[in-house]
Amino acid sequence: MHLGGRHNLRLQMQFGMRGIGSKIGYNMTKHLLFIFIAWLCVASAYAQKPDSSLISRHRPGLFWFYDGLRTKEQADVHKYERLILDVFYCDWNTPKVKPFQSDWTSIGWNIQSLFDIPVTKWNNVSLGVGLGYEHTRLQSNFVLDRMESTKSTELSDFLPVLQYEKSVFKTNKLFVPIELRFRTSGWKHFKFVVGGRIGYQFSNSTLFQYTNAETTVRQTTVGFYDFRPLSLSTHLRIGIRNWAITGSYNLNPYFKSAQSTKINGFQIGCSIALF
Repeated sequence: MHLGGRHNLRLQMQFGMRGIGSKIGYNMTKHLLFIFIAWLCVASAYAQKPDSSLISRHRPGLFWFYDGLRTKEQADVHKYERLILDVFYCDWNTPKVKPFQSDWTSIGWNIQSLFDIPVTKWNNVSLGVGLGYEHTRLQSNFVLDRMESTKSTELSDFLPVLQYEKSVFKTNKLFVPIELRFRTSGWKHFKFVVGGRIGYQFSNSTLFQYTNAETTVRQTTVGFYDFRPLSLSTHLRIGIRNWAITGSYNLNPYFKSAQSTKINGFQIGCSIALF
């Protein structure tokens, strides 16, 4: 800044060396700021990694700030499939009913959050462990009868006396998924996932809707005499990027009694990884 004129001369005489010191400090601040900006630009250029423009595609949302308990090098590896939503068609495997005889409205879903733990350097192989919730709904032309005398459950046809309109079987489950994940390199990767789930089933119910003597009856019953709370299942996903086809199968039957109809549930649908 040019210090000229009577007003500036008066200021110089008034403040003396303090004005010179301020000018020197101002110039030094400009130089330090310039050096800092130049160093920051150079450091950023050297620190930038190949493919860094894709980081936001792999670590979006809240997970951008999450590294967990792993080292910096491991935290920099791209993470995949940490919040997954599955929507699927529900059916059961039983000697009394052929597969895929359930109504098309037999739709269920689950949502699960998992940690992606790299096994290889570039995360082409990893482990997935987490927690999830699942709700299934199966509508069919069969009824689950609760047999009080034997404390068992039997799958039977609709009674001809009653005009059944709807028979629905619902389950709810909290589960721990454990997965082994394989994927190719790159953003547009192909993936194959196989794993299992250990779950606890609760609030399981049936809904019957029928007409008797021109009266529509809607009956909901929660619980069974011999329902198995522990669920063991296996599942797989095959897909590209964050989309996949998924399938799962319950390894143990729904009901524990030896006199109950043996029923194993299975699901087929699609999966999307949100993070």
